[in-house]
Amino acid sequence: MEDDKVIIWAGPPPCPRTRFEAEVIRELEALVRALPAGTASLRIGRLRASPGLLEPEFDITPANPRAASVGGYAVADDLELVIGHAEQEFFRFARGGTIVRGASWQDELRWVWEVVVAGGFTQRQYFNKRGKLVGGYSKICLKGTEVVFSASRPQRLVGRAYASVKDVIYEPYF
Repeated sequence: MEDDKVIIWAGPPPCPRTRFEAEVIRELEALVRALPAGTASLRIGRLRASPGLLEPEFDITPANPRAASVGGYAVADDLELVIGHAEQEFFRFARGGTIVRGASWQDELRWVWEVVVAGGFTQRQYFNKRGKLVGGYSKICLKGTEVVFSASRPQRLVGRAYASVKDVIYEPYF
């Protein structure tokens, strides 16, 4: 069955405590299944940092290595999204309108997904002397609203000396 290759359950399955946590899993499954076969895979499990917790964590890995991965987790009514190597936490995301006033959370998640799948956005990445990624950020535009995803607070990156800075332009999924 094709879904076996697309959706990967890792370790003990999450036990969503809220309706939102369960709906996030279903929404992500639908988004990944809607892609052409072989475009990406979705891993769902419990939070790796705290396996005793029951909340769902997910990672979407594109087949194109130059496309941005998507990951994160849902806790209660909050959503943590990671695009490439930068993240943003959306408090009370389940209530909708977190990014675009009046929008549902499903619409906002789909809009973020469409930007990631289309590619073409840039992520600035900062590396230390050992070549380890230590910070970075991306800006994406959703329905006229700019959203910043950051691996550290952008204001902390300004003026700091790093060994190297790299701008990554993410490619489309297909």
